[in-house]
Amino acid sequence: MNTHTKATALEGLQPELLWRFFSDIAHIPHGSCNESALADYVSTLATADGYACMRDMAGNICLYVPSSPGFEHAPVVVLQGHLDMVCEKNNDLEFDFTTYGLQLVQDNGWIRANGTTLGADNGIGMAAALAVALTPGIVHGPLEILLTVDEERGLKGAMNLDPSCISGRILLNLDSEKTGAVCIGCAGGRRVTVRLPVFFETIPDMHTAVALRIYGLRGGHSGLNIHENRGNALKLLTCLLDAVRDMDIALSSFAGGDKHNAIPREATAILSLPRRDIEDFGLRINSAYAVLVRGCPQEPSMMMSLTDIEPQQQGISGLHFSRMLDVLLALPSGVLAMSRDIPGLVETSCNLASAGIQASELSLDLMPRSSHMLGIDSVTSQIKAIAQLAGGSCCCETPYPAWYPDLQSPVLGCVESVHAGLFGVKPQREVTHAGLECGIIGQKCPGMDMISFGPDITDCHSPSEKVSISSVEKFWLLLRGVLEKIAKQGVSTYN
Repeated sequence: MNTHTKATALEGLQPELLWRFFSDIAHIPHGSCNESALADYVSTLATADGYACMRDMAGNICLYVPSSPGFEHAPVVVLQGHLDMVCEKNNDLEFDFTTYGLQLVQDNGWIRANGTTLGADNGIGMAAALAVALTPGIVHGPLEILLTVDEERGLKGAMNLDPSCISGRILLNLDSEKTGAVCIGCAGGRRVTVRLPVFFETIPDMHTAVALRIYGLRGGHSGLNIHENRGNALKLLTCLLDAVRDMDIALSSFAGGDKHNAIPREATAILSLPRRDIEDFGLRINSAYAVLVRGCPQEPSMMMSLTDIEPQQQGISGLHFSRMLDVLLALPSGVLAMSRDIPGLVETSCNLASAGIQASELSLDLMPRSSHMLGIDSVTSQIKAIAQLAGGSCCCETPYPAWYPDLQSPVLGCVESVHAGLFGVKPQREVTHAGLECGIIGQKCPGMDMISFGPDITDCHSPSEKVSISSVEKFWLLLRGVLEKIAKQGVSTYN
């Protein structure tokens, strides 16, 4: 039976302190740029136990945890994660992420939230770091627990990190989503915004208005899930509009998606057309949608709706409407190149993440990712060219760097040794197409030896996000084991 109250959803789960901290984290609003209450909570925990705590100018927080007795001279280990979560909800749910705590649900061996993202990315990692610091009897050397802000909107906390906050040169990033594996590298990325002027005209009185909506898609993380061919609601809606572009149509609104690192799950267009054409319009839309359904077997819950609404006053039509469709069709989205070095790894991709029309301008957010800066630059140049050819403009944020694998990493050898001792096999080595803060922190702190691992978390950045209960305990055992081995033996023997 499902449960979803703070008192019962996590009751009896082990390790108890980790789950207690995760419950507290889930009930404190902590979306990107709204992390201050959670940072205060972490600071209060630290100071209550007598630990020093520092915040830099960006808002990143670092806790300084003394070693277990007798291990004062062990290497300093940085436990690193991020404070913020992606705030996504089902469209039919009334939920304010700035004030509401999440409703946790225990469901057949998993923890999820009721209709929203769970924030296991990266709440479980945070909770594990705090539990290590505050659980008596755990063997570890000196710890620095670094929790960054605004990771989910482009790793901005790490980009603005004051490197003097941390002295350790061994970093365990606790922001991965798969047990039995260790992450040894990640893609870089950049947020790109296209702005296209749109021209509104007065809609004749005899036109009727409809809302065309695509919804029910799986969505997900635009790095971790991009290779699964999940449907992009904005691209699919554009395909439907392309099927009727030759009709006498005026577009008043085109919107979908709101997170640059999430694949859009739903999108809506507001259209006006002569009443005499409604039947033909409906037939053509239904025919085009049937084609989409056949081409999207991985989206069994996808739905399309066509609803009559109040007449609209203005809309985009004719050549301006066609130009907008051309831009939406031309912009890259999905897997663009596979790695030549690592089988099965996406090397370069792009996600058309969000769209909206305001003040006579269509704004489009995209997220190119690549294991190589050349890939990011190439996709960015393509986006710029499309925007310029259509008379628009393009704004690019500073890219964050990729994290290149170090197969001779001593901490990698240490983690593999502990994993084999606990579970009988070495973990798989993986490079993720998602962005991790390791690349940035490694640039800011030369000589940093890094590894990333975590529990099983699925469907990050969507309301289907969930974390496996049993995998959290394995993650906890591995974390404890690695810290103990580093405290007792260091890492130099694991080259």
